[in-house]
Amino acid sequence: MNTVEDRFSMDQATNHGHVGRRTARWFITRLCVSLLLVLSMASIHVFTPAAEAAGPDLGVTAQKSWEALLKKADTQTKASLQQAYQKVGNWTMQEQSWEQKTKALHAANTAELSRLRQEIRKADEAKLAALADTLKRTQTRYEPMFTLYTTVNKQLAAARAAKNKEWTAALRAQTETLKPAVQLAKADIRIKKQQLADARKRKSTEDKRLRSMLAAADPFKKQIQTGKKQASLSKERYANALKLFKQNIKQGQPSRVLSSLNQLSSAAEKWAGSKQNIHALEQKVADTYLKVKKELAKRPQ
Repeated sequence: MNTVEDRFSMDQATNHGHVGRRTARWFITRLCVSLLLVLSMASIHVFTPAAEAAGPDLGVTAQKSWEALLKKADTQTKASLQQAYQKVGNWTMQEQSWEQKTKALHAANTAELSRLRQEIRKADEAKLAALADTLKRTQTRYEPMFTLYTTVNKQLAAARAAKNKEWTAALRAQTETLKPAVQLAKADIRIKKQQLADARKRKSTEDKRLRSMLAAADPFKKQIQTGKKQASLSKERYANALKLFKQNIKQGQPSRVLSSLNQLSSAAEKWAGSKQNIHALEQKVADTYLKVKKELAKRPQ
């Protein structure tokens, strides 16, 4: 009897456990769904105003006039105005984007130019230092023999002047013994001097070639300066067009506002285009430096 009751109790406990787990899973599922809905609503709340706000920066007064103009415009005119307004915003956003990208790229190019110049200057320094050290050590090693050879020759000259045949004969024999070794030593030094000179010449030639490759970026830099002047003019045209647009907004004539807005869009497009052109030129500078970097990587270490 106890066994039956025990089994009944265990079955009840098991059923309660299953129910508890199902309840927990249901609760977790509902919680996840709720979180997803909250995040979705937050995304809509964040991104919708940004999309609606796309357009030129008008200031408080002009913005109110613009909103009032939209309210009284017919559906078609309103749509045309909003479309042109958003175009202006898109072009000004592109202008800002190109400006930021160009600044970052220019900073990277400036740093890369400094690094490449330093690398060119230091290239083969270790090799040249090793050759110079070898030459110095060779000269030092042979110096006692050269000193001895010079001393013996001076003594030979003195013996000849004294007409001392025996002394002259002995010294002549000594010089003849030293002469081949001295000649070999001088030849060894000449070879090492030539090796150092050749290495310096190769470095000079290679450095000149790489600096010439770096200088290939100079025409692009000049074009960038010209591009900046054009961008400045485009910015001025945009400012003038924006001023005219604000004036027309105050007058409240939709047709004139739309016309000035299209002019503003065209000015913004040219402004963004000028910034894009500068970025393209800056990229050409970066490509030039990349070629030099690859050439430097080929140099034997």
